[in-house]
Amino acid sequence: MPQITIGRMAKMYGLHRSSLYEAVQKGRVTATQNAHGHKVIELSEMIRVFGEPPGKPDTSPTPTRQASPTPDNDPDTYRELIEELRALRQEVRELREQMLRLPAPDSTSKAPVADTKSEPVPTRSGDDPHGFRATLARIKAGG
Repeated sequence: MPQITIGRMAKMYGLHRSSLYEAVQKGRVTATQNAHGHKVIELSEMIRVFGEPPGKPDTSPTPTRQASPTPDNDPDTYRELIEELRALRQEVRELREQMLRLPAPDSTSKAPVADTKSEPVPTRSGDDPHGFRATLARIKAGG
């Protein structure tokens, strides 16, 4: 008989997963771990405890990790993703340029203005990959 994960077995019998885990914990149902570390139950064990599953049972074994959830290597899919990535990078560049063209804060405004004599924020190499901290420091410094 096939070994089926607790989740699939619960779905097959119309039970909640926690009910099956409780049955395993209390020793009413015997479960083992498969090669992937998932708890599995033999269908024969479930039939012994709960009887035949209602409706047509899905006795196919739990799928292995060999089946990839990612789409096929379709070049069109990758082209679309690459185009979207390029568009997003262009948008980031444009927003960065717009931010640099913003006027310095007006000294007569009622909003609190940062101390213009403060030192720029020190950054480590690679710590500010997009230059946002350095840009923010320039804006705060008024230049």
